[in-house]
Amino acid sequence: MALPPEFLVVRERARPLAPEERREAILDAVLPLLRERGREVTSRELAEAAGVAEGTIFRAFGDKDSLLEAGLIKLLAPEVFREELRRIPLDLPFEDKLACIIDALRVRFGEVFRIMTVFGLEGPPPVREAGNPEWLQIVRELLAPDAHRLGVQVDTVAWYLRLVAFGASIEPFNHFRSFDSAELAGIIAHGVAVAGVPPHPPARTTAFPATRPSVA
Repeated sequence: MALPPEFLVVRERARPLAPEERREAILDAVLPLLRERGREVTSRELAEAAGVAEGTIFRAFGDKDSLLEAGLIKLLAPEVFREELRRIPLDLPFEDKLACIIDALRVRFGEVFRIMTVFGLEGPPPVREAGNPEWLQIVRELLAPDAHRLGVQVDTVAWYLRLVAFGASIEPFNHFRSFDSAELAGIIAHGVAVAGVPPHPPARTTAFPATRPSVA
């Protein structure tokens, strides 16, 4: 018995992905593997993670190194870091806000250091957030309600935060004495001198020679 026309099901083949869409789909699928294995991953493992044949990987990227390079750039992309900054409430107390910014920076630096280690990279990373003004703009907006408390420009505060977060993210620097983000925020917000106490000159001055003595 023939089915009425309204019961007929027309099956259409899925639209093939455009080359750029296919590249992005493959990258999204293999990023967890790249985050763990870096350059040690094999083409077969990449294909299995993406659910495609190895030939599809090579047609999409040309070669494995090109895929690794594209994956590295995507892993180091700063969007997640910026979103963390945007999640910080504007109405937090000033010191808490500084601590949250330091926390976000430390997570960012820690992830960058880990990815560079996995990929065997030395020197500056290929994606550098410091060169992008967007993170500075987010910090400006965060600290705008506290502008009356600042003795320096907001951008200077942002660089202070970045500097201490960078140092706190390097494991050897924290081997003997670790610092949490709240403590670091307190240093930036209040310094280390007691308010209202006039400075004292040093007890004695150690003179250093202008030139090194010659060694016989």
